[in-house]
Amino acid sequence: MKRKIKILHVQITDNYGGIESLLTNIYSDIDRKKFKFDFITTAKKPYQDKLKSLGANIYLMPSIKNTVLYIKTFDHVLDNNYDIVHFHKNSAANIIPILLAKHHSSHPKIIIHSHNTSPSVNNAALTFLHKSNRWLVNLMADKKVACANVAAKWMFGTLNNVQIINNGIDINKFTYSGQDRDLIREKLGISPSDLVLGNVGRFSEQKNQSFLIDIFGEVKKAVPNSRLILVGDGLLLDKVKQKAKKLGLTSKINFVGKQSDIPAYLSAMDAFVMPSLYEGLPISAVEAQSEGLDVFLANTISKEVVLTKNVKMFSLDERPKEIAGMILKNIKFNDRKNDAITVKNSNYGLNTTIKKFIDLYQGL
Repeated sequence: MKRKIKILHVQITDNYGGIESLLTNIYSDIDRKKFKFDFITTAKKPYQDKLKSLGANIYLMPSIKNTVLYIKTFDHVLDNNYDIVHFHKNSAANIIPILLAKHHSSHPKIIIHSHNTSPSVNNAALTFLHKSNRWLVNLMADKKVACANVAAKWMFGTLNNVQIINNGIDINKFTYSGQDRDLIREKLGISPSDLVLGNVGRFSEQKNQSFLIDIFGEVKKAVPNSRLILVGDGLLLDKVKQKAKKLGLTSKINFVGKQSDIPAYLSAMDAFVMPSLYEGLPISAVEAQSEGLDVFLANTISKEVVLTKNVKMFSLDERPKEIAGMILKNIKFNDRKNDAITVKNSNYGLNTTIKKFIDLYQGL
């Protein structure tokens, strides 16, 4: 009997975002008799209990600012003799862990996986480091992977020898439910006839919920019985709430925090609006399409994520009133049952993604 292939994933964060959701779903369904996942993290969080229950080890890393302790801790983790170290990166600004893995005595194979088109913290210094380190990333990777073409070009500067693996979702979960729609609307005090916009994501500069508040303010002027559901948490949550209060919108916006039942909240919406400043290939946009929603995306987001006929793009340079008008003009209230099949046929089903991960690992 062949031994398990041991993979160390670097890294998951304190926020249950797209990468964390993807890896949790994959490890839940992959054959764990053949593959063993462990994870590096920046903070222990409750969502990681699911990974531990599946047999994963979660290793807490100190801050990279304490370089000596960081190197010592990471080197100790690598002593577990992994076959593969799979790096999930937003940028090449920090390549210290890649260098450590590449030169460790256990000689693991290195996968560098690009998930974004900008650093997590968008500033000139990090962008400079990213561009300076790109040649080293290309040199050290045994396999280069990205969630989309734009993410590949951002990380590696080229599409050559980069494998694109779509961020797949569980289609069976993300299928419109009229029952869930009614239950969530009743729970939140939203009328069946209200027009409901929504967004799912951490409250951060990247996700740009502050601008979404401006857009919704204009929607509400045109359609008084409109509501906004915002799912997620984050550093800018209080700031966004303060803006909503200042604009007199608090009673029309439901800040519901982190939720485990995202499909139910998507079913409660009529439209999904994502004004992000940058993205790789956002899983939440795929989930929204699978739920049959009319989806409105900033044109900063790659068109690779457009899978159904119900997606429209807008420019962040437009005024909120113009974007609101475009949204209201294009909400069609479609039959929402069929779009899950469209998403599945576009190779965004979780099973397709898992198969690609298996082929990736077994091919090294």
